[in-house]
Amino acid sequence: MTKAELAKRYFIFFLSLWINGFGVALVTIAALGTTPISSAWYEISLHTPLTFGMVTMLGNLILITSQYFMLKDKKDKKALWGLFSQIPATLLFSVSIDVNMFILQNSIAELHFYLYRFALLLLGSIILAFGVALEVKADVALVAGEAFVKAVCVFLHKEFGIIKTCFDLSLVCLAVIIGLVCTNFTEVASVREGTLVGALMVGPCVRIIAPHLGFIDRFFGSVTTAAKEQADFAFNPVITISREYGCGGRILGKMLAKKLNLKFYDSEIITLIAKETGYSEEYVSRNENRLDNALLFQMIMQDYAVPLDKSLSKQDALYVASAKVIRKLASDGPCVIVGRGADDILKDNPLCVKIRLFASFDSKLERCLNTYHLTKEKALKAMNLFDKRRAEHYAHYANADINDIHRYDLVLDSGAIGLDECCNLICDLFKYKANNAAQKA
Repeated sequence: MTKAELAKRYFIFFLSLWINGFGVALVTIAALGTTPISSAWYEISLHTPLTFGMVTMLGNLILITSQYFMLKDKKDKKALWGLFSQIPATLLFSVSIDVNMFILQNSIAELHFYLYRFALLLLGSIILAFGVALEVKADVALVAGEAFVKAVCVFLHKEFGIIKTCFDLSLVCLAVIIGLVCTNFTEVASVREGTLVGALMVGPCVRIIAPHLGFIDRFFGSVTTAAKEQADFAFNPVITISREYGCGGRILGKMLAKKLNLKFYDSEIITLIAKETGYSEEYVSRNENRLDNALLFQMIMQDYAVPLDKSLSKQDALYVASAKVIRKLASDGPCVIVGRGADDILKDNPLCVKIRLFASFDSKLERCLNTYHLTKEKALKAMNLFDKRRAEHYAHYANADINDIHRYDLVLDSGAIGLDECCNLICDLFKYKANNAAQKA
Protein backbone atom coordinates (compact mmCIF):
# COMPACT_ATOMS: atom_id res chain seq x y z
CA MET A 1 0.00 0.00 0.00
CA THR A 2 1.44 3.38 -1.03
CA LYS A 3 1.59 6.34 1.34
CA ALA A 4 -0.97 8.16 -0.82
CA GLU A 5 -3.41 5.27 -0.58
CA LEU A 6 -2.83 4.92 3.15
CA ALA A 7 -3.53 8.63 3.62
CA LYS A 8 -6.77 8.31 1.65
CA ARG A 9 -7.82 5.30 3.70
CA TYR A 10 -7.24 7.17 6.95
CA PHE A 11 -9.20 10.12 5.56
CA ILE A 12 -12.17 7.82 4.87
CA PHE A 13 -11.73 6.18 8.28
CA PHE A 14 -11.83 9.52 10.14
CA LEU A 15 -14.72 10.67 7.94
CA SER A 16 -16.59 7.50 8.91
CA LEU A 17 -16.03 8.27 12.60
CA TRP A 18 -17.52 11.74 12.17
CA ILE A 19 -20.50 10.26 10.33
CA ASN A 20 -20.89 7.62 13.07
CA GLY A 21 -20.91 10.39 15.67
CA PHE A 22 -23.60 12.23 13.72
CA GLY A 23 -25.65 9.04 13.43
CA VAL A 24 -25.40 8.36 17.17
CA ALA A 25 -26.33 11.98 17.93
CA LEU A 26 -29.37 11.84 15.64
CA VAL A 27 -30.55 8.57 17.16
CA THR A 28 -30.10 10.02 20.65
CA ILE A 29 -31.84 13.32 19.84
CA ALA A 30 -34.95 11.33 18.84
CA ALA A 31 -35.31 10.62 22.59
CA LEU A 32 -36.26 6.99 22.04
CA GLY A 33 -33.09 5.57 23.56
CA THR A 34 -29.67 5.36 21.96
CA THR A 35 -27.47 2.68 20.40
CA PRO A 36 -26.57 -0.32 22.59
CA ILE A 37 -22.83 0.43 22.69
CA SER A 38 -23.47 4.09 23.60
CA SER A 39 -26.27 3.48 26.09
CA ALA A 40 -24.11 3.35 29.23
CA TRP A 41 -22.09 6.44 28.23
CA TYR A 42 -25.26 8.43 27.48
CA GLU A 43 -26.96 7.38 30.72
CA ILE A 44 -23.93 8.48 32.75
CA SER A 45 -23.91 11.86 30.97
CA LEU A 46 -27.54 12.43 31.99
CA HIS A 47 -26.65 12.20 35.68
CA THR A 48 -23.27 13.98 35.72
CA PRO A 49 -21.94 17.37 34.57
CA LEU A 50 -20.10 15.62 31.72
CA THR A 51 -21.35 15.69 28.15
CA PHE A 52 -22.23 12.57 26.13
CA GLY A 53 -19.00 12.92 24.15
CA MET A 54 -16.85 13.37 27.23
CA VAL A 55 -18.20 10.22 28.86
CA THR A 56 -17.76 8.36 25.57
CA MET A 57 -14.13 9.47 25.50
CA LEU A 58 -13.48 8.38 29.08
CA GLY A 59 -15.28 5.07 28.61
CA ASN A 60 -13.30 4.25 25.48
CA LEU A 61 -10.03 5.20 27.17
CA ILE A 62 -10.86 2.63 29.85
CA LEU A 63 -11.43 0.06 27.10
CA ILE A 64 -8.11 0.97 25.46
CA THR A 65 -6.25 0.70 28.77
CA SER A 66 -7.88 -2.67 29.44
CA GLN A 67 -6.55 -3.95 26.13
CA TYR A 68 -3.00 -3.20 27.24
CA PHE A 69 -3.34 -5.51 30.24
CA MET A 70 -4.63 -8.30 27.98
CA LEU A 71 -1.60 -8.11 25.67
CA LYS A 72 0.55 -11.24 25.85
CA ASP A 73 3.63 -9.37 24.66
CA LYS A 74 3.56 -5.82 26.04
CA LYS A 75 6.61 -4.93 23.93
CA ASP A 76 4.93 -5.83 20.66
CA LYS A 77 5.27 -2.59 18.66
CA LYS A 78 2.50 -3.50 16.23
CA ALA A 79 0.06 -4.21 19.07
CA LEU A 80 1.04 -1.04 20.90
CA TRP A 81 0.58 1.01 17.74
CA GLY A 82 -2.87 -0.53 17.41
CA LEU A 83 -3.67 0.68 20.93
CA PHE A 84 -2.35 4.21 20.44
CA SER A 85 -4.12 4.56 17.07
CA GLN A 86 -7.44 4.14 18.87
CA ILE A 87 -6.91 7.33 20.90
CA PRO A 88 -7.24 9.92 18.08
CA ALA A 89 -10.12 7.87 16.63
CA THR A 90 -11.88 7.92 20.00
CA LEU A 91 -11.25 11.66 20.38
CA LEU A 92 -12.71 12.45 16.94
CA PHE A 93 -15.74 10.21 17.50
CA SER A 94 -16.42 11.80 20.90
CA VAL A 95 -16.06 15.34 19.56
CA SER A 96 -18.38 14.46 16.68
CA ILE A 97 -21.05 13.31 19.12
CA ASP A 98 -20.90 16.52 21.15
CA VAL A 99 -20.70 18.87 18.17
CA ASN A 100 -23.55 17.18 16.35
CA MET A 101 -25.65 16.94 19.51
CA PHE A 102 -25.23 20.71 19.96
CA ILE A 103 -26.12 21.46 16.33
CA LEU A 104 -29.13 19.15 16.33
CA GLN A 105 -30.46 20.42 19.66
CA ASN A 106 -30.40 23.97 18.31
CA SER A 107 -31.74 23.24 14.84
CA ILE A 108 -34.44 20.59 15.27
CA ALA A 109 -37.90 21.67 16.32
CA GLU A 110 -39.56 20.41 19.49
CA LEU A 111 -40.00 16.65 19.31
CA HIS A 112 -43.58 16.23 20.53
CA PHE A 113 -44.80 14.15 17.58
CA TYR A 114 -43.82 10.46 18.07
CA LEU A 115 -43.71 9.56 14.39
CA TYR A 116 -41.34 12.47 13.78
CA ARG A 117 -39.04 11.18 16.50
CA PHE A 118 -39.24 7.66 15.12
CA ALA A 119 -38.35 8.96 11.64
CA LEU A 120 -35.26 10.65 13.11
CA LEU A 121 -34.36 7.37 14.79
CA LEU A 122 -34.57 5.49 11.49
CA LEU A 123 -32.58 8.18 9.67
CA GLY A 124 -29.92 8.15 12.36
CA SER A 125 -29.64 4.35 12.15
CA ILE A 126 -29.18 4.49 8.36
CA ILE A 127 -26.52 7.22 8.68
CA LEU A 128 -24.76 5.16 11.34
CA ALA A 129 -24.84 2.11 9.04
CA PHE A 130 -23.32 4.19 6.25
CA GLY A 131 -20.54 5.30 8.58
CA VAL A 132 -19.85 1.72 9.66
CA ALA A 133 -19.72 0.60 6.02
CA LEU A 134 -17.18 3.36 5.27
CA GLU A 135 -15.15 2.35 8.33
CA VAL A 136 -15.00 -1.25 7.11
CA LYS A 137 -14.09 -0.09 3.59
CA ALA A 138 -11.19 2.01 4.94
CA ASP A 139 -9.78 -1.10 6.64
CA VAL A 140 -6.95 0.63 8.52
CA ALA A 141 -7.94 0.56 12.19
CA LEU A 142 -10.50 -0.59 14.72
CA VAL A 143 -12.49 1.68 17.02
CA ALA A 144 -12.02 1.13 20.74
CA GLY A 145 -15.18 -0.93 21.28
CA GLU A 146 -14.44 -3.43 18.51
CA ALA A 147 -10.74 -3.57 19.39
CA PHE A 148 -11.62 -4.31 23.02
CA VAL A 149 -13.93 -7.14 22.00
CA LYS A 150 -11.27 -8.57 19.69
CA ALA A 151 -8.69 -8.41 22.51
CA VAL A 152 -11.07 -10.26 24.85
CA CYS A 153 -11.62 -12.92 22.16
CA VAL A 154 -7.88 -13.50 21.84
CA PHE A 155 -7.39 -13.47 25.61
CA LEU A 156 -10.24 -15.90 26.34
CA HIS A 157 -10.03 -17.85 23.06
CA LYS A 158 -13.69 -17.19 22.37
CA GLU A 159 -15.69 -16.32 19.27
CA PHE A 160 -15.99 -12.65 18.25
CA GLY A 161 -19.76 -12.71 17.72
CA ILE A 162 -20.50 -14.16 21.16
CA ILE A 163 -18.18 -11.73 22.98
CA LYS A 164 -19.51 -8.77 20.96
CA THR A 165 -23.08 -9.63 21.87
CA CYS A 166 -22.17 -10.08 25.57
CA PHE A 167 -20.29 -6.78 25.51
CA ASP A 168 -23.23 -4.86 24.01
CA LEU A 169 -25.69 -6.48 26.41
CA SER A 170 -23.42 -5.65 29.35
CA LEU A 171 -23.40 -1.97 28.37
CA VAL A 172 -27.19 -1.97 28.03
CA CYS A 173 -27.58 -3.63 31.44
CA LEU A 174 -25.15 -1.14 32.95
CA ALA A 175 -27.19 1.73 31.47
CA VAL A 176 -30.39 0.30 32.92
CA ILE A 177 -28.84 -0.10 36.38
CA ILE A 178 -27.38 3.43 36.35
CA GLY A 179 -30.68 4.91 35.16
CA LEU A 180 -32.76 3.13 37.77
CA VAL A 181 -30.40 3.91 40.65
CA CYS A 182 -30.09 7.60 39.73
CA THR A 183 -33.85 8.14 39.27
CA ASN A 184 -35.11 6.11 42.24
CA PHE A 185 -36.22 3.35 39.86
CA THR A 186 -38.48 5.60 37.78
CA GLU A 187 -36.78 6.05 34.39
CA VAL A 188 -34.06 4.81 32.03
CA ALA A 189 -33.71 7.35 29.21
CA SER A 190 -30.92 5.63 27.27
CA VAL A 191 -32.61 2.25 26.76
CA ARG A 192 -35.94 2.29 24.94
CA GLU A 193 -37.46 1.03 21.72
CA GLY A 194 -34.83 2.98 19.77
CA THR A 195 -32.11 0.82 21.31
CA LEU A 196 -33.76 -2.31 19.97
CA VAL A 197 -34.42 -0.72 16.56
CA GLY A 198 -30.77 0.29 16.29
CA ALA A 199 -29.54 -3.15 17.31
CA LEU A 200 -31.71 -4.86 14.69
CA MET A 201 -31.49 -2.28 11.91
CA VAL A 202 -27.88 -1.12 11.63
CA GLY A 203 -26.40 -4.52 10.72
CA PRO A 204 -28.74 -5.33 7.81
CA CYS A 205 -28.37 -1.74 6.55
CA VAL A 206 -24.58 -2.15 6.48
CA ARG A 207 -25.03 -5.31 4.41
CA ILE A 208 -27.21 -3.38 1.93
CA ILE A 209 -24.97 -0.30 1.72
CA ALA A 210 -21.51 -1.93 1.62
CA PRO A 211 -21.77 -3.50 -1.88
CA HIS A 212 -22.51 -0.04 -3.34
CA LEU A 213 -19.28 1.55 -2.12
CA GLY A 214 -17.10 0.38 -5.00
CA PHE A 215 -16.36 4.00 -5.87
CA ILE A 216 -14.35 4.20 -2.64
CA ASP A 217 -11.90 1.66 -4.07
CA ARG A 218 -11.44 3.88 -7.11
CA PHE A 219 -10.82 6.82 -4.78
CA PHE A 220 -8.12 4.79 -3.01
CA GLY A 221 -6.57 4.07 -6.42
CA SER A 222 -5.91 0.48 -5.39
CA VAL A 223 -6.95 -2.92 -6.59
CA THR A 224 -9.01 -4.61 -3.89
CA THR A 225 -8.43 -8.18 -2.81
CA ALA A 226 -11.59 -9.26 -4.60
CA ALA A 227 -10.52 -7.46 -7.78
CA LYS A 228 -7.08 -9.06 -7.64
CA GLU A 229 -8.64 -12.50 -7.24
CA GLN A 230 -10.97 -11.73 -10.13
CA ALA A 231 -8.08 -10.58 -12.34
CA ASP A 232 -5.96 -13.62 -11.48
CA PHE A 233 -8.83 -16.09 -11.80
CA ALA A 234 -8.47 -18.45 -14.74
CA PHE A 235 -11.82 -19.41 -16.25
CA ASN A 236 -11.55 -23.18 -16.46
CA PRO A 237 -14.45 -25.46 -17.35
CA VAL A 238 -16.08 -26.56 -14.10
CA ILE A 239 -19.14 -28.62 -13.21
CA THR A 240 -20.86 -27.77 -9.93
CA ILE A 241 -23.47 -30.11 -8.47
CA SER A 242 -26.10 -28.89 -6.03
CA ARG A 243 -28.35 -31.65 -4.77
CA GLU A 244 -30.99 -32.81 -2.36
CA TYR A 245 -29.83 -35.44 0.10
CA GLY A 246 -30.22 -38.93 -1.35
CA CYS A 247 -30.05 -37.93 -5.03
CA GLY A 248 -26.61 -39.46 -5.58
CA GLY A 249 -24.74 -36.21 -6.18
CA ARG A 250 -21.39 -37.53 -4.99
CA ILE A 251 -21.74 -40.69 -7.07
CA LEU A 252 -22.68 -38.65 -10.13
CA GLY A 253 -19.75 -36.30 -9.57
CA LYS A 254 -17.30 -39.20 -9.61
CA MET A 255 -18.93 -40.60 -12.76
CA LEU A 256 -18.57 -37.24 -14.53
CA ALA A 257 -14.97 -36.79 -13.44
CA LYS A 258 -14.07 -40.24 -14.73
CA LYS A 259 -15.90 -39.87 -18.04
CA LEU A 260 -14.59 -36.37 -18.79
CA ASN A 261 -11.15 -36.91 -17.23
CA LEU A 262 -11.66 -34.10 -14.71
CA LYS A 263 -10.51 -33.72 -11.14
CA PHE A 264 -13.21 -34.43 -8.54
CA TYR A 265 -13.58 -32.48 -5.30
CA ASP A 266 -15.97 -33.16 -2.44
CA SER A 267 -14.70 -34.28 0.96
CA GLU A 268 -11.17 -33.25 -0.12
CA ILE A 269 -12.30 -29.65 0.25
CA ILE A 270 -12.70 -30.20 4.00
CA THR A 271 -8.95 -30.81 4.34
CA LEU A 272 -8.17 -27.64 2.39
CA ILE A 273 -10.64 -25.56 4.44
CA ALA A 274 -9.05 -26.90 7.63
CA LYS A 275 -5.62 -25.74 6.43
CA GLU A 276 -7.02 -22.34 5.46
CA THR A 277 -8.73 -21.70 8.80
CA GLY A 278 -6.58 -23.62 11.26
CA TYR A 279 -9.64 -25.54 12.46
CA SER A 280 -9.57 -29.33 12.67
CA GLU A 281 -11.03 -31.38 9.82
CA GLU A 282 -13.56 -32.83 12.27
CA TYR A 283 -14.71 -29.32 13.22
CA VAL A 284 -15.00 -28.23 9.57
CA SER A 285 -16.94 -31.35 8.65
CA ARG A 286 -19.34 -30.87 11.55
CA ASN A 287 -19.93 -27.12 11.14
CA GLU A 288 -19.42 -26.05 7.51
CA ASN A 289 -23.15 -26.00 6.71
CA ARG A 290 -24.40 -24.87 10.13
CA LEU A 291 -25.95 -21.48 10.78
CA ASP A 292 -26.98 -21.89 14.41
CA ASN A 293 -26.17 -18.26 15.21
CA ALA A 294 -26.75 -16.67 11.81
CA LEU A 295 -28.84 -13.74 13.07
CA LEU A 296 -26.17 -12.93 15.62
CA PHE A 297 -23.54 -12.22 13.02
CA GLN A 298 -25.21 -9.88 10.50
CA MET A 299 -23.57 -6.68 11.74
CA ILE A 300 -21.09 -6.46 8.89
CA MET A 301 -20.96 -7.26 5.18
CA GLN A 302 -18.86 -10.33 4.46
CA ASP A 303 -17.63 -11.94 1.26
CA TYR A 304 -14.92 -14.40 0.35
CA ALA A 305 -12.35 -11.58 0.00
CA VAL A 306 -12.57 -10.44 3.63
CA PRO A 307 -9.64 -11.54 5.87
CA LEU A 308 -10.56 -14.40 8.17
CA ASP A 309 -9.51 -12.56 11.32
CA LYS A 310 -12.24 -9.97 10.64
CA SER A 311 -15.00 -12.53 10.36
CA LEU A 312 -17.64 -12.17 13.05
CA SER A 313 -18.34 -15.89 13.39
CA LYS A 314 -16.73 -19.23 12.82
CA GLN A 315 -19.51 -20.00 10.33
CA ASP A 316 -18.50 -16.92 8.35
CA ALA A 317 -14.86 -17.93 8.57
CA LEU A 318 -15.65 -21.38 7.22
CA TYR A 319 -17.59 -19.90 4.31
CA VAL A 320 -14.80 -17.44 3.54
CA ALA A 321 -12.26 -20.27 3.50
CA SER A 322 -14.55 -22.56 1.49
CA ALA A 323 -15.06 -19.89 -1.18
CA LYS A 324 -11.34 -19.21 -1.41
CA VAL A 325 -10.59 -22.93 -1.73
CA ILE A 326 -13.26 -23.47 -4.37
CA ARG A 327 -12.06 -20.55 -6.48
CA LYS A 328 -8.48 -21.76 -6.16
CA LEU A 329 -9.42 -25.28 -7.27
CA ALA A 330 -11.45 -23.96 -10.19
CA SER A 331 -8.53 -21.75 -11.17
CA ASP A 332 -6.06 -24.64 -11.06
CA GLY A 333 -7.86 -26.65 -13.73
CA PRO A 334 -11.09 -28.22 -15.02
CA CYS A 335 -12.93 -30.08 -12.28
CA VAL A 336 -16.18 -31.28 -10.72
CA ILE A 337 -17.19 -29.74 -7.39
CA VAL A 338 -20.05 -31.10 -5.29
CA GLY A 339 -22.06 -28.82 -2.99
CA ARG A 340 -20.90 -25.94 -0.78
CA GLY A 341 -22.67 -23.30 -2.88
CA ALA A 342 -20.00 -23.63 -5.57
CA ASP A 343 -22.46 -22.57 -8.28
CA ASP A 344 -22.87 -19.17 -6.59
CA ILE A 345 -19.19 -18.79 -5.72
CA LEU A 346 -18.27 -19.43 -9.37
CA LYS A 347 -21.17 -17.51 -10.90
CA ASP A 348 -18.71 -15.19 -12.69
CA ASN A 349 -17.18 -18.16 -14.55
CA PRO A 350 -18.86 -18.41 -17.99
CA LEU A 351 -17.50 -21.94 -18.39
CA CYS A 352 -19.15 -23.21 -15.23
CA VAL A 353 -21.92 -25.78 -15.79
CA LYS A 354 -24.28 -25.53 -12.86
CA ILE A 355 -26.33 -28.64 -12.07
CA ARG A 356 -29.19 -29.13 -9.60
CA LEU A 357 -30.31 -32.65 -8.70
CA PHE A 358 -33.64 -33.56 -7.16
CA ALA A 359 -35.70 -36.72 -6.83
CA SER A 360 -38.93 -38.00 -5.36
CA PHE A 361 -39.11 -38.81 -1.68
CA ASP A 362 -39.36 -42.57 -2.33
CA SER A 363 -36.40 -42.51 -4.70
CA LYS A 364 -34.20 -40.66 -2.21
CA LEU A 365 -35.24 -42.92 0.63
CA GLU A 366 -34.47 -46.02 -1.44
CA ARG A 367 -30.97 -44.75 -2.24
CA CYS A 368 -30.36 -43.94 1.43
CA LEU A 369 -31.38 -47.45 2.43
CA ASN A 370 -29.75 -49.47 -0.36
CA THR A 371 -26.74 -47.37 -1.42
CA TYR A 372 -25.86 -45.38 1.70
CA HIS A 373 -26.85 -48.33 3.92
CA LEU A 374 -28.69 -46.19 6.47
CA THR A 375 -31.53 -47.36 8.66
CA LYS A 376 -34.91 -45.90 7.78
CA GLU A 377 -34.89 -43.75 10.91
CA LYS A 378 -31.43 -42.32 10.16
CA ALA A 379 -32.29 -41.84 6.49
CA LEU A 380 -35.42 -39.81 7.23
CA LYS A 381 -33.53 -37.69 9.75
CA ALA A 382 -30.62 -37.09 7.35
CA MET A 383 -32.90 -36.20 4.42
CA ASN A 384 -34.68 -33.56 6.46
CA LEU A 385 -31.65 -32.21 8.34
CA PHE A 386 -29.19 -31.90 5.45
CA ASP A 387 -31.68 -30.36 3.02
CA LYS A 388 -32.74 -27.83 5.66
CA ARG A 389 -29.17 -26.87 6.53
CA ARG A 390 -28.10 -26.58 2.90
CA ALA A 391 -31.09 -24.38 2.04
CA GLU A 392 -30.49 -22.07 5.03
CA HIS A 393 -26.76 -21.85 4.32
CA TYR A 394 -27.37 -21.04 0.66
CA ALA A 395 -30.02 -18.45 1.50
CA HIS A 396 -27.71 -16.77 4.00
CA TYR A 397 -24.57 -16.53 1.85
CA ALA A 398 -25.95 -16.54 -1.72
CA ASN A 399 -29.02 -14.54 -0.73
CA ALA A 400 -31.12 -16.82 -2.93
CA ASP A 401 -33.34 -19.89 -2.88
CA ILE A 402 -31.34 -23.05 -3.48
CA ASN A 403 -34.34 -24.52 -5.33
CA ASP A 404 -34.62 -21.62 -7.79
CA ILE A 405 -34.28 -23.39 -11.15
CA HIS A 406 -33.16 -20.18 -12.87
CA ARG A 407 -29.83 -20.36 -11.03
CA TYR A 408 -28.82 -23.58 -12.80
CA ASP A 409 -28.00 -24.64 -16.35
CA LEU A 410 -29.61 -28.03 -15.92
CA VAL A 411 -32.07 -29.38 -13.33
CA LEU A 412 -32.41 -33.17 -13.32
CA ASP A 413 -34.59 -35.74 -11.58
CA SER A 414 -31.99 -38.39 -10.77
CA GLY A 415 -34.67 -40.78 -9.54
CA ALA A 416 -36.74 -40.64 -12.71
CA ILE A 417 -33.99 -40.84 -15.35
CA GLY A 418 -31.17 -42.49 -13.40
CA LEU A 419 -27.61 -41.39 -12.76
CA ASP A 420 -26.27 -42.82 -16.03
CA GLU A 421 -28.61 -40.69 -18.13
CA CYS A 422 -27.90 -37.67 -15.90
CA CYS A 423 -24.22 -38.21 -16.56
CA ASN A 424 -24.75 -38.36 -20.35
CA LEU A 425 -26.85 -35.18 -20.40
CA ILE A 426 -24.36 -33.25 -18.31
CA CYS A 427 -21.45 -34.44 -20.43
CA ASP A 428 -23.22 -33.26 -23.58
CA LEU A 429 -23.91 -29.85 -22.04
CA PHE A 430 -20.34 -29.58 -20.74
CA LYS A 431 -18.86 -30.33 -24.18
CA TYR A 432 -21.32 -28.00 -25.91
CA LYS A 433 -20.44 -25.12 -23.60
CA ALA A 434 -16.71 -25.76 -23.92
CA ASN A 435 -16.92 -25.89 -27.75
CA ASN A 436 -18.89 -22.65 -27.88
CA ALA A 437 -16.32 -20.94 -25.70
CA ALA A 438 -13.50 -22.25 -27.91
CA GLN A 439 -15.18 -20.95 -31.08
CA LYS A 440 -15.73 -17.50 -29.57
CA ALA A 441 -12.10 -17.39 -28.46
